Amino acid sequence: MSAFTVDTRQLPGLAEIVASLPLSLRDAGNGPPQIIGVTGTGTWAAQATAAVRNGALAIVVEAPVLAGLKNVSPAAQSRVVLAWDFAANPGVHAAAAEAEALRGGAGIAKGAVTVGRSTDIQVALLDLLVAAVRVFGEISTLTVRHRDHHGLYLTGHLEGGAPLTLSVVVTNAYPFAMHLRLLTGEGGLDVHVPSPATAAPAEVRVADADGERLLPTVWVTSRRACWQDAAAVAAGARSGDIAELRRAVSLVPGLWSLQG
Repeated sequence: MSAFTVDTRQLPGLAEIVASLPLSLRDAGNGPPQIIGVTGTGTWAAQATAAVRNGALAIVVEAPVLAGLKNVSPAAQSRVVLAWDFAANPGVHAAAAEAEALRGGAGIAKGAVTVGRSTDIQVALLDLLVAAVRVFGEISTLTVRHRDHHGLYLTGHLEGGAPLTLSVVVTNAYPFAMHLRLLTGEGGLDVHVPSPATAAPAEVRVADADGERLLPTVWVTSRRACWQDAAAVAAGARSGDIAELRRAVSLVPGLWSLQG
């Protein structure tokens, strides 16, 4: 299979991503790109729909805002890869696989993301919601208990009844990161995803009656992983990111009004 073409001028730093995946991606030069990259501003859905209409095989949307989600065309839904800063980290996917065996015995679940003051709080919440759904599985409708310019605090339950808390903390005083924890009677799962700006890998720890183990470290950033996924979509795979985001959004009634 030949590498798919990308216009490396579309997004800052994209040339480096393409150069790091020479078997999957290459610079389109003056030709039409097969994979499109767009920023997740309010027009991202329209851009994705137009790109598919013009022949694009896959679209990567970086840090998408909620606005426009309702307007993604059916043709574009399975071709869009959503590039979350934290939820797209390979460590989150590894944690999700481990969590499957733990969810039934879960006693409590927690998720928190710390972001800078310039971050759109709604985008940070969407990132956290997607990661929580991936790791914790089925979640009840969430209630927003507190919201101000310092962050958000939500509560709910997992499918088995275990209480769940999610929080978005807005501050420049601490390192930006996401932390997910699932506790059982004999151990649990702990996920730490540093800011993608650090290029540091996620750490996933699993504890049980026999002790604690650290899952193999995957030295791949969220952004690079998403462009790998886009190459797979261009080759014929179907992306479920839009459907997953809609599922996450449905957990928070009134989310559309929680602007950053």
